[in-house]
Amino acid sequence: MMHVFWLFGCLTICGAVLRGYFEHMTLKLCRVPVEDRSYLQRSELFGHVEHKPVKSFGKSLCICFLPGLLECLVGALIALPAVLQLFYMGVMPRNIVDGRVSVMFIVCTVVLYFAVSLFCHAFPTYEDALYLWESRKQTNIAVRILLFVPMVCIRAGAFLARFGFWQLLAIAGTVVWILYLVGVI
Repeated sequence: MMHVFWLFGCLTICGAVLRGYFEHMTLKLCRVPVEDRSYLQRSELFGHVEHKPVKSFGKSLCICFLPGLLECLVGALIALPAVLQLFYMGVMPRNIVDGRVSVMFIVCTVVLYFAVSLFCHAFPTYEDALYLWESRKQTNIAVRILLFVPMVCIRAGAFLARFGFWQLLAIAGTVVWILYLVGVI
């Protein structure tokens, strides 16, 4: 299973490196000691930074939520022009006038790949999500109720990310995209 995770991680390496950078930046911001600074490990920590366990709810929430939020914001900013070009303005694989390959289509597809690569690494490690789940007991009932749904989403997303679900979803989306372009769908 780890080889499959490594392969999926390598396919989305842009998102893994940026996720590691954002996570490292967040750990420094929260003053959490970092154990291993390498982002590209051949383990479940691919795209993550190994750090000491966090017991504080506020720091744990920041470590689980902030890097993924930054990654999604950057991914959305990158994806927006490509999606508008491809789906709203109708950029096609071939020019209608002369039948040559459209350079704009290739550029938009590559940009969309980078954005999907970022979205694939939006969730924290499962251990960080579990630390967040356990540290919620330190807060009052109003905070628990307010943050219940986001914390369940973080925990479920981290669990699915453990098995490469988001990368599989990206591959499935790519297959649908290719079938659409070929005209099968």
